[in-house]
Order: sequence, then C-alpha cells, then structure tokens
Amino acid sequence: MTQTRAPGAPVHPARAAPLVSGLLIAVAGLELAARFSGARAVQDAAWLAMLAVLVLSVRRLTLREHYLVGASAALSVLVVATQPDPGAVLRGALEQAVFLMAFILLLGLLHATAKTSPSVAIVGEYLTRQPPGRRYVALNGGTSILAVLFNIGVISFLVPLIQQGIRRAAPDDPLNPLREQRQITALLRGFAWSVTWSPTAFAPLIVASLMPGVERGQWIGYGFAVFAMLMLVGWLEDRIRFRAYRPQGKRPVMDFPKGAAARFTATTAWFLALVVGFAWAFDDTAVFGVLAACPVMMLGWLAAQAGFPRRGALTAVGPRLRQMAGVELPGSVNVAVTLAASGYIGRAAAGLTPAAAVAEALGLAAMPDWLMMALIPPFLCLVSLLALSPTMMAVFMGSFFAQLPEMPGDPTQIAFAISCGWALSMTFSPFATVVLVISRASGIPARTLTWGWSLGFTLIAATLLFPVFYLLTGGT
Repeated sequence: MTQTRAPGAPVHPARAAPLVSGLLIAVAGLELAARFSGARAVQDAAWLAMLAVLVLSVRRLTLREHYLVGASAALSVLVVATQPDPGAVLRGALEQAVFLMAFILLLGLLHATAKTSPSVAIVGEYLTRQPPGRRYVALNGGTSILAVLFNIGVISFLVPLIQQGIRRAAPDDPLNPLREQRQITALLRGFAWSVTWSPTAFAPLIVASLMPGVERGQWIGYGFAVFAMLMLVGWLEDRIRFRAYRPQGKRPVMDFPKGAAARFTATTAWFLALVVGFAWAFDDTAVFGVLAACPVMMLGWLAAQAGFPRRGALTAVGPRLRQMAGVELPGSVNVAVTLAASGYIGRAAAGLTPAAAVAEALGLAAMPDWLMMALIPPFLCLVSLLALSPTMMAVFMGSFFAQLPEMPGDPTQIAFAISCGWALSMTFSPFATVVLVISRASGIPARTLTWGWSLGFTLIAATLLFPVFYLLTGGT
C-alpha cells in the first residue's frame, strides 16, 4: 500500500540527500578551482553553493548548528551597522567559512578512505595491544601519526579498539577501568598535541591562511619538539599516578606488523609528497597543497586497496565512490556547517574588534615577547570553557594579529602559541569537539575525560610553555 504525504508535511531529510551531496561536492570543487584560478566568479559560486547546503540541510541541523548560524547572522547585522566597509569584512568571513567547509569535506575523503584500509586497521590494533610499560608512548605517538591522515576520525577508530581489547583480554578483571583510563588518556593527549605539528591539523592550516609571514616548516619543528617533551611528561605522570598498579598475569602482546607499518608509512609519505608537490608547482602555501592533494590521494589509495594494477581494480573503485558520495558525505553536513559557521564568526568578530586599540590597551608592544606568547595558550584554554569552538578562537586570534599594523612578535611563534592554546583546550575543556567525540564513543563523561583524568597534565603543560617560549624568543 502506497503512503502519501499529507499537505504541508515536511519532506524527509533523506529525500534531499542526493542534492545536498552534490552541493557539498560543488563547495569543495569550486573552492579548489577558485584557489587554482584566483577567479572571483568561481569564489562567489562556492559561497552560493555553501549557502544552498545550509538551506537544504536546515532540518538536519542540531541546536548547536542553529545557534552558530544565528550568531553568524547577528554578527553580520552588526558588521553592516557599524563598519565603514562592511563588504570587505563579510567577504573575508565568507572566504573563511567556505574554506573550512571545503577543508573538512576534503579531509573527510581521507578519513573515509583510511577506515577501509587493512594496514590502518592492523596498525591501530597493534597500538592498543602493547604491554603497560610502553603502551602510553605507543598510543600517544601512534594516535598523532594516524591523525595525519585520519584527523579526528582516529578517535572513533581507536576508542572502540581499546575498549574491545580490554574486555576480550580479561572480561571480569577489576583493574579494567584503570586500563581504560590510561589508554584513552594517552590517546586524547596524543591527538591534542599533534595539532602543534601535524601537516593536516586544523589549527595550523587555519592560522597560516590568515597570518602573513608564518614559516610552516619552522612551526612544525617547534611543535614536534614540544610534542615529544609533553609525551615524556605525560608518560612520567602516568607512571607516577599509577605506581601502585600491579597487573596480574600476562596479557597478549601483538608482534610489530612490519608489512602494515611499512605500507602505512609509504602512504603517509606519498600524501605529504603530494602536498609539497602541489604547493611547489603552483607556488602556493601548504594549505593549498593539502586541499589539492586530498582528492588525488583518495583516488590513488582506493585504487591501491582494490588491488591496482590488477585487472578490474579500477572498476571496483566506482561503487565505493558512490557510497562515499551518497551516504558518508551527507552525513558530514553537520560538522561542515559547524566549522563553516565557526570560521565565519571568528573572522567577523575580528573585523568588529579594533585590533590596534585592543593591543595598545593590553600593552602588547611593551610586553616581553615570550610572556605574551606564553599567555596566549592559557587564555584560549580558559575561553574554551565558554563553549566557544577552538576553531572559532583560532580564526579570531589569527585575524586579530593579522590586522595589527605591526606584529608584536615573530609571526611563526605567535601562530605556534595559538596552536598550543588549541591543544591545551582539548585536554581541559569538556566542550572540545574531540572530547565530545570520545565521550560519545566510550560512554565516559566529558568532565571525567578532562578535569578528572587530565587536569594535572594540562596544568603542567601550560606551566612548561613559559620556559619554552622564553627559550624560543631568547628571553626578549
């Protein structure tokens, strides 16, 4: 029996999925084309496609997205009412919004491809099956490496592996909650501080696209050094906190998967080579390189998973692409809207802020460089308690410093400080996206993950950043 829809009844969101999917592809494609060509008309088309996505997805959006879109609209009214050149401010905000939407969609292609890779699955299982003495370092460092291709998807991939592995090894062991705490804490901290050095992390790419004079290679060097330091600090904190913990019996340890690790390393190296190649060929930034490399990497990786150059391998890629476009892409519309709105708000709010006057009132020019940079991370960390997105704050801070007539310090070091604030907020704020993802995947309350399990580590990390920036700036 065929059912008919009553007059005036809402159309089910699934019926709009193909159109939404096509528009999301258009946003990513047009943003790439705009960056390739520099054509204003193509950029305008990308904005229109983004707005069409928003209109057609309104029934899919949660309270968070509605709040962010409403805040974007309110800021737009303020810009028009108060700014002498509102068009320039709004154009900059739209550019940031469409860039972030395209960025998360293109990186999502890597996530969708990585999760069907046997090598990634084997490497992930290996990380979760280490003996207690090296488990923290394996999960902390391994999570950060997997995040280069997986980004935040590494969380939803590894958390179930951790919990399933613990239950399988000793279902009724009373120490299992402690094992879960130690492993998930190591994972969270590894992902949080990977943003300071990962070539594909949101924070560096966003800030680098906003602030002139940022040296990305130098920034990666700073970030990796601090990441290594805090991995050691976290390992020591874990050992001291659980020094009375004495596991009974032997737990199964997985041999190092040489083949899978080699294939994953080669995959990562190939992706980074593509990023550098596109940036060099078009004389553009690493941001552009990442955007351009994602679709090429996706197609090549899918072909490799299907057995290329074996006959018929390319034919097998078609159904997987259709699944990604028809099912997985529309499912990412909420996070795409969230990031786009966060970017819009951050850029528009910065446009409303008299940067030079605020900098003068704060005495940034007279403040020692090392002190100003060391104060940025705890400031962003505390602001994150207001449920403001770290993405929003990174855009705001990058735009704020970019507006100043003169940088109050080295641009690369300021940008690095902003990424450190993002990292701190991810182990401190119960509202951080990665914390909410872990909480949903594991059933562990967000406040337990942050204030309960990582508050001490966060305070230590924030304190250590003061001597770090003192050394980076030479004490100036």
